[in-house]
Amino acid sequence: MLVSAPHALIIGNVPQKMNWEQLLSDARWGSSHQSTAAPQKHRSNYDRDYGRILFSSAFRRLQDKTQVFPLGRNDYVRTRLTHSLEVAHVGSSLGMLVGEWLAGKDALPAHIIPSDLATIVSTACLAHDIGNPPFGHSGEDAIETALSRHGLSHPFEGNAQGFRILTRTGDPMEGKGLKLTAAVLGAFMKYPCTQSYSLKAKQNMLAPANRLECKKFGIGGQETEAAAFVAASLGLIPRTEAEGNDLCWCRHPLAFLMEAADDICYRIADIEDGFFSRILRFDHVMELFHPFLTPSQREYAEDLAVRKEEDSCVHYMRALAIGRSIRTVVESFKVHEDRLLGGCLEKSLIDVSELAAPLDRLYQDAIRDVYQTQDVIQVEAMGYKVLGELIDFFMEWVDNPGSGQSRKVAILLQGTLLPADEESREKRLVHMLDYISGMTDSFALETYRKLTGIR
Repeated sequence: MLVSAPHALIIGNVPQKMNWEQLLSDARWGSSHQSTAAPQKHRSNYDRDYGRILFSSAFRRLQDKTQVFPLGRNDYVRTRLTHSLEVAHVGSSLGMLVGEWLAGKDALPAHIIPSDLATIVSTACLAHDIGNPPFGHSGEDAIETALSRHGLSHPFEGNAQGFRILTRTGDPMEGKGLKLTAAVLGAFMKYPCTQSYSLKAKQNMLAPANRLECKKFGIGGQETEAAAFVAASLGLIPRTEAEGNDLCWCRHPLAFLMEAADDICYRIADIEDGFFSRILRFDHVMELFHPFLTPSQREYAEDLAVRKEEDSCVHYMRALAIGRSIRTVVESFKVHEDRLLGGCLEKSLIDVSELAAPLDRLYQDAIRDVYQTQDVIQVEAMGYKVLGELIDFFMEWVDNPGSGQSRKVAILLQGTLLPADEESREKRLVHMLDYISGMTDSFALETYRKLTGIR
């Protein structure tokens, strides 16, 4: 039976719209005591969030997680860490420009300044890949493939794992995550729905209000309370009733900026990395970046090419492409603000922008020419082998916690939140996935070698 999800909560005859006063709430999830930190005049609660993520071990591990190209191939290509820092920088620009525009039309609360929006978006961007497993995006599929061999249909989603880290496992002392503000968590939630809601939407068992929100899922089973707190604090429009497993809310408008910052960076940077990895020809890169340049900028780029300064030319074009994309996304935000506040924009800000076609071509060419190279495929294949073997090994503890081998495995998995033997298999499974997905590429490979006797 096809169930229609409400497009917006109706109050009287007027559809509910979100408002900036509530959307920028600095209420903190998970705080069980009053902060002892002295107020700082020039440091907002959102600035504190940025620091909490920056100094977290989960963020630090991104330095040894693959973005696209193998780590160590050369010193130029990006890791997850450098990618995240670049996304945060672009997100800051997007947030500042949107904040200045909102302030200019008196749409911001009195206590909020444009730089607060810059910090909120930048902080969400900083954390956007914090839940990704080792070995690039194929790591997610490698985990699911390995679990299926054990009869488990357990989807692994980096977005949901990231929300879990931020709201639950990031601080093992209290189990409430990094205790971030609702505004930052809302801007982080690209897919504010549970796995069951997303699955039913894909199987046409319900008609979602907005398919963009449930393309994937971003809320795990143990994080629904945190998600409900964030949604209530921010006034996100509910798509479902408050009870049950099929939960969904509309996206926070600033989550669209976080998404755009990520898309801008990886689409443009992957082309740049492809050139410096000597995969893409210079003339091909020039052609791809051509639509982002003004006539005078093209003339200067061509002059650099004539002088054989190809590396400098690619740097120049990359910078201009990012700047042009930022301005275009901000214009899209302005045009579609009402739809964003109403929760009814069903495309990304890039896809409704004037640069949709050239940015899509960057992505399509990267899929064809960059992501399918031998070095990239080797990393992905290694991910399947290494993560598969690790999951096979640790599943002994998940299935038989009282066995002799499991006692040894439990020592490897030691932590303050290690489930007791009598607790559910599901809890042990989730704990194992926390451990494996949190590994760096190097640690996963080293653990695999030790367990298999390979030197």
